Amino acid sequence: MIMSSELDAEAKYIVIGSGPAAIAAAKGIVAQGHRVTILDVGTRLDQKHQDAVDRMSAKDPEDWNPEDLATITGNRVATKEAIHSKQVYGSAFTFDQRDSAVDVRWAEQSGFNHSLARGGLSNVWGSAMLPYAQADIADWPIRLTDLEPHYRAVMDFVPCTNGTAALEALLPSYSSQKNSIKLSEQAASMLEDLDRCSRDLKANGILHGPARLAIRASGSDQHRECQYCALCLSGCPFGLIYSSAHTLQELIEAGKITYHADQFIETVNSTDDKATVTGRNLTTGQPFSMQAGRVFIGAGVLPTAKIVLGSLQLFEVPVKLLDSQYFIYPLLRMKGAANVEQERMHTTSQLFVELSDKTISRHLVHLQIYGYSTFLHSELKRTFLKWPLRVRAFRRWFLARLMVAQGFIHSHDSGAVQLVLKKDAASKSHLAATAQPSKHALATVLKVGWKLTKNAFSLRTLPLLPGLQFPKPGSGYHSGGTFPMRENPGQLESDILGRLPAWDRIHIVDSSIFPSIPATSITMSIMANAHRIATQACLLDEP
Repeated sequence: MIMSSELDAEAKYIVIGSGPAAIAAAKGIVAQGHRVTILDVGTRLDQKHQDAVDRMSAKDPEDWNPEDLATITGNRVATKEAIHSKQVYGSAFTFDQRDSAVDVRWAEQSGFNHSLARGGLSNVWGSAMLPYAQADIADWPIRLTDLEPHYRAVMDFVPCTNGTAALEALLPSYSSQKNSIKLSEQAASMLEDLDRCSRDLKANGILHGPARLAIRASGSDQHRECQYCALCLSGCPFGLIYSSAHTLQELIEAGKITYHADQFIETVNSTDDKATVTGRNLTTGQPFSMQAGRVFIGAGVLPTAKIVLGSLQLFEVPVKLLDSQYFIYPLLRMKGAANVEQERMHTTSQLFVELSDKTISRHLVHLQIYGYSTFLHSELKRTFLKWPLRVRAFRRWFLARLMVAQGFIHSHDSGAVQLVLKKDAASKSHLAATAQPSKHALATVLKVGWKLTKNAFSLRTLPLLPGLQFPKPGSGYHSGGTFPMRENPGQLESDILGRLPAWDRIHIVDSSIFPSIPATSITMSIMANAHRIATQACLLDEP
């Protein structure tokens, strides 16, 4: 059992979790000169898969063992127990596999999974790095200027590839890093077409540029440069795609934090001068209780909702989880690229396209453009195209021109998810989740497809409208807003430091407190806001 005396001897602050929000909060606290205790389940990649990754990382791609390659690419399997679980290194370790410790039950086979892994969902994210625009957070009780110094602080420790001036004016990078990554032939050709018509596109509310990605592409003394091995979507064998687990390890090695794994948090509480967390060790089943001056919850939206509602004993009280819904349009380029199946390239997002069109939405619509990958090819084999793709001539023609736009819309235009804490017959609590689709959301996405079609000549790209995929709310993992920040918060709303009225010394730092979810990628803003809260909360304790 972890005793409070152990905490008193080591740290003043507890952070729950190790995903991007939790680690950004920990960095903010450490920067103030304080020590942090992190409580985390911290599931890690199993030894078999880790050994394969280690062997591959020590070799050039040409020298990889085919068995190791097969091990880390794996087979993606969707089941009721692993809803929308993206594998990394051939494993689903990122997601809750310990007898469903959080116990989230979806009304239908839809929605998304949650993570108890070391590094959280940053083990499987797309690595896109964009901030929010002020117009998209006009309903927040803080302004962009409140986030900007913390965007910069985050970008001091998170790698990011170079952007372009066109997007910089609208969505600054807040970074001076020189970290270049090469576009694929498909993407370079599309960027050339977009640049050629940039004036007309801008007049139509279409801005574009190379994707900004949290990847150590240029290499360093500690990391080799990108080898363009095309395994980004399966997991980089060289560890170049950023995970908050990287920063966690750096903090551990620097001796600036105390890290306790296997610790599952069940409840929190706050009094005038201290905060308490209780839970159990998932390996031994041993319960524990710890106290601190302040507690920062960065467990992720579903575990955080379970902790908060359970701590307040709010059963059968529905709360809304906001979502920036995602969609996919296949794109057919008018010009093909040679040998895409053999090209050495990265396979994360290649280009960003931002749509600013009031006839579609009052907010930005964000598009991430992907090119060919073996993952895309395998997904096509699940469709009616599996038969014509067996014809070599068609396959070469089609794959040379096929790209994909993965888009996101603002939560004001999206559906949502209802969460309710319930008790079963054995008095065990679980979180019931029900997706709430929106006809307005579908209409918005169809307008996006029509806009791309109207600009197909300038884009030199035609969206394949019948190929639209529009999953239910939550499927894109850009969710939050369960306990939104307000200037005058109600019972289940938070102040600008992530505190519910009942808890003066407990701060929620993940996207659970976002008043809305803009379309531009979520992780950079999660980290900046968490860093802001932790930094300002520490100042409250100064004499």
